[in-house]
Amino acid sequence: MAQLHAVLTGDLIHSTRGTPAQLDDTMALIEAAAHRFSDEARFHRYRGDGWQVYVGAAGRGLGAMIYIAARLIQDEGLASRIALGIGDAQGLAEPTLASAGGGAFVASGRALDAMTGGRRLALAGAVFDPLHHALMASLDAQVQGWSPQQAEAVAWTLTPGLDVPQQALADMLGISRQAFAARLNAAGFALIEQAIRAFATHFTAEASHG
Repeated sequence: MAQLHAVLTGDLIHSTRGTPAQLDDTMALIEAAAHRFSDEARFHRYRGDGWQVYVGAAGRGLGAMIYIAARLIQDEGLASRIALGIGDAQGLAEPTLASAGGGAFVASGRALDAMTGGRRLALAGAVFDPLHHALMASLDAQVQGWSPQQAEAVAWTLTPGLDVPQQALADMLGISRQAFAARLNAAGFALIEQAIRAFATHFTAEASHG
């Protein structure tokens, strides 16, 4: 079985209402978040308001998607649709995505093109079944209901390498630990965390058996 990779493809919502500076700032935020989440991340901007991120191993895909979504909501700037594709990937020898391709890239792009209505998050790839898509729809609705403060708490909690007690995160934000925990609870973080861990575990196991 070929190694599976994760790719995110997105486009900014109502980008024509934003100034060029706002578009640039949002793209910079997405790129910074991607690199913060994965040391393998590679970012590419296209068509002005479109973007793509190679995340790395498939198991990191859902976490990266939720982390970037949280950072965007926290920022209160332009929003973005985000599609996660899982599959093979080639052409990654270059430092950019100019020559990259493969199933993960194709699936991610197609998932973004297929989004309808008010959807903000979607996934695609041969590895997914209707249950995965139903879970993603639930996560999408949950994420769209976050306040900037809830998204901030989620983002800090998901930040890789930040192995500090919840009290330290609360202190950093100037709030009590109870208030920080309340924000996570209101964001439904327990389900989010469970889904991210299950996703990572599943695809890590797939890779080891492949």
